[in-house]
Amino acid sequence: MTSKYNPFQYWESLIIIAGILYLSFAPPSTFTGVPSFTYEDKLVHLLLYSGLTFILIFDFHKRNKHINIKSLSFLFTCIITPILLGGLVEILQPIYFAPRTAEWIDWFSDIAGTLLGLLSARVLKKYKIWF
Repeated sequence: MTSKYNPFQYWESLIIIAGILYLSFAPPSTFTGVPSFTYEDKLVHLLLYSGLTFILIFDFHKRNKHINIKSLSFLFTCIITPILLGGLVEILQPIYFAPRTAEWIDWFSDIAGTLLGLLSARVLKKYKIWF
C-alpha cells in the first residue's frame, strides 16, 4: 500500500519558506534598525535560498531514500521549487507589497543560493559528513 503525499512531511522546509516569505513581503520599515552594508540584500538572498535548498535536500533524502538524486522528483522538489519561489516572490513584491520592488539580481542571487545549497549538500554527502 502506498502512502499519500503529505507536504507537511517537509515541515522543516515549510518553516524556512514561511520565513523567506515573511522577509520578502514585510514592509521595508520593519528592517530599519538592522545594520546594513553594500549588497547585503543580495547576500541575504544567497544565504536564505542556500539554506532552503539544503533543508529541502535533507527533507527529501530523509523521506525518499530509495529515489535517485538525479530523479525528476528530486530535481523538481529541491532545485526547481526554490528557483520558482524566488521568481514568484520578485513578481509579487511590486504588485501586492509596494513599496517593495522586483530586482532581477535578487532572483539571480536566489538561483546562486540554490546552487550553493546543492553544492553544499553534495560536498557533505561526498565526505560522508551527512546523509
